[in-house]
Amino acid sequence: MLKELLDNNKYLICAGLSTLSLVFTSISVISLSKSVKEITRDLEPISVWAVSQNECITKTWRIDGKNTQGMPAKVWSCNGGGD
Repeated sequence: MLKELLDNNKYLICAGLSTLSLVFTSISVISLSKSVKEITRDLEPISVWAVSQNECITKTWRIDGKNTQGMPAKVWSCNGGGD
């Protein structure tokens, strides 16, 4: 009797399982989207800082009148190093 019930309703059962799968996938995508938005919002200050650091490093050519084109000196200067 159970086999007969399953055989007669197999398409309906598959359609129901597919619908449930789509619902759970949609919920998962919505949750993932919210997580990505939160991460993006949290990383924004770091991104702004990185842009300002890159601009400073590319524009820094001299420290105290000396031509110090080395990267460590530029990073040091842009991060507030010095007396």
